[in-house]
Amino acid sequence: MMGLGNFIKGLFGKGEPAMSTSEPVTETISTNLYKVNSLAFEQEVVKAETPVIVDCFAKWCAPCKKMAPMFEEVAAEYEGKVKFVIIDLDKSKDIAKQYNVVGIPTLLLFEKGEVKEKLVGNTTKDKLKASIEEVLGIKSE
Repeated sequence: MMGLGNFIKGLFGKGEPAMSTSEPVTETISTNLYKVNSLAFEQEVVKAETPVIVDCFAKWCAPCKKMAPMFEEVAAEYEGKVKFVIIDLDKSKDIAKQYNVVGIPTLLLFEKGEVKEKLVGNTTKDKLKASIEEVLGIKSE
């Protein structure tokens, strides 16, 4: 049985190590969708040649889980035009702090290393595509 102290430590990230590796990690999830850790964020997002949309999530976040299939679907539609990245903020608190992400899910639209728009809360496919078109000037087809 998990004691309350361990539960609270786990909630606030003091239970298990934040990231078991000190290396940049980029994992391919599906077509045009990648999971990164804090150490890979600079290279994969900030220095990316194409615009990048970052889904800031946590495994325990129900709205994040609900939004994940839509994010994956939109990623495939924009292959070669916009890169889609997910980052677990429980393991990347530095990124949350750096980009002032206080609620999840939060989508960050990056272009040339800068956040151009922040979408907080459960975002619909239409809203995400409209933001990509308006903010980044990119159409899906």
